[in-house]
This record gives sequence, C-alpha cells and structure tokens, in this order.
Amino acid sequence: MTMEGQMARPPTIAGRARREGLIFGECLFDHFPDGDRVGGAPLNVARHLWALGQQPLLVSRVGQDGEGARIRDLLHTWGMDARGLQEDPQYPTGSVEVLPDAVLGHQFLILPRQAYDRIAWPAQLPALSRIAFLYHGTLALREPGSRGTWERLTGQSDWRFVDLNLRAPWWTSDLLATVLPGTRVLKLNADELGTLAQAFSLQGGGRQSRVADLAQRFAIGEVVITHGAEGAVAWAGGLWQECPAPVVRVEDSVGAGDAFAAVWMVGILHGWPVDLRLIRAQALAAAICTVRGALPSDSAFYAPFLRDWGLHP
Repeated sequence: MTMEGQMARPPTIAGRARREGLIFGECLFDHFPDGDRVGGAPLNVARHLWALGQQPLLVSRVGQDGEGARIRDLLHTWGMDARGLQEDPQYPTGSVEVLPDAVLGHQFLILPRQAYDRIAWPAQLPALSRIAFLYHGTLALREPGSRGTWERLTGQSDWRFVDLNLRAPWWTSDLLATVLPGTRVLKLNADELGTLAQAFSLQGGGRQSRVADLAQRFAIGEVVITHGAEGAVAWAGGLWQECPAPVVRVEDSVGAGDAFAAVWMVGILHGWPVDLRLIRAQALAAAICTVRGALPSDSAFYAPFLRDWGLHP
C-alpha cells in the first residue's frame, strides 16, 4: 500500500467496522534497584489506550511462571482483553535489568530467549480479517518466531504505528529496512534519529532535512520526535510543528514515551489535528513523569484527560 493510500483511509470512531487495532510485542518486568515493575512498551501503550476508551487486542507472550500470571492478573484488573496473551511452556516471561545512568537516564540489560520472542498468530484473529491499525516496536522482532507473526499481521493492517525503541544489540539495519517502509507514524527520539541518519546515510546535517529524507525514502506518513523535557516535534505532510513539554515535578520519566504514543493513536482515531495531538500527547506524557513507574496505580489518574478531551472509557 502506498503512503497516499495509507493517509487517505484513516479509521474513524464513527466508521469502525473491524477490530479497532492490535498492539504487538513484549510484555515483561523491569527490574529496578528499588523493585520490579511491569512493563514493555506494547503493554504500557495498550493499558493507556484501554484507559482512554479504545479496545485494541494486546498480542504478546509470557512464560508459564509467576510473573506471567501477574501480568495476566493485571490485565483482568484493568478490565482489558487478555485473550491475546499467550503462554510459552519453555521460555520465561520477559525480564529487563534497568540501571540508572547519569547521562542516559537509564540503561537496559535485555535478556535473550524470552517468551515474547515466540509470539504466535493470535487465535482470536481470523486468517482473512483486517486490522484497523497495528502498533509495534523493534525488540519483539529480533527472533524469527515473533518476526514471522509480525510479517503476517503487517499484511493485514490498514496502517502501522512504529515506536522504534532501539535497544542494543537487538536490532540491525536490515531489520529497520524491513520495518520502516510504508509506516503511517514513526515515533523516535533524538538519539534514534542520529542512529538512523548513520545507518541509512540520510541527506543533510539538520534534523528537518534528515527526517524529510527518511520519510521520502521509506514512504513514511508522519515522523514524531520526542525530546524529553524539551518537548516534541512532528513532521506531517512536509510541515513541522513543535510543542514544548509542560513543566512538572518529575518523579520518574520511565514510560513517558509510551503515554505519548497512545495519545497520538487516539488522536488519529478521533481525527485530531497534528497540533492538538502534540499538545495532548505531551500532557499525558508529562503526567506519567509525576508518578513512580510507567503506569499509574489508580485508573482515576485518567479521569481529567477523559473529561477534558471528551473521551469515554
């Protein structure tokens, strides 16, 4: 499908005629020095989407272990559809060691041979059904098992949101060259843009020229770049828009980008213009920074956003 075809048929709330969407990728536990927290960008994004009134199917895989059971229990507690959460009889639930870093904020030690490396085709999805949208990153595509499932899902999706989330050493330029073409929305941070510029010899030394080259080369509809406390910028239709980050007391920045991604997708589904998506995505991302961990413990956290944005859980 061409970029023009992707951009011409965005799904809308009023005209939803198929499964709303699918979130594909890792569910895991982040092991911080002060304790464990459930995580994985796909799980975080799915949680935010459900809290904001959407009902995508989360397709992931956990081990037949205590941590996998904890994730399944959390999905039920949040009122989410857990039928897409598979169990693996051999590989454990995903695990990441998160280490504080004075420069990078956090460093991630990601283990191999995890359950999310073997995500199978979701039994809930008929072989010929269409998927309104597909969200995914790159980590769960590192092994052939999950990557093969992703390739089939991509072929049945109206549009894709790619949340790059590059984690060394679990990506290659060849993988990115497979993932990027035809993406409706590509979300990345400033460092990842530099990585792509080097990997694909993007033209120009400035951010705008690099993004324009990237979007043209891979037929990408929108590129969103997050800069933490400096805010975010979006390239869409050849135009740039910027939005500063709200000033908040930062407790923990983990998961802010996942909140941003979820709101961006909600905005597409509801037909919000790019400038409004930037403002609202930054608002939820900033709010996540005021709590400990990537996800709020109380669903009441979302109430002001639901009210102010006219959404219904």
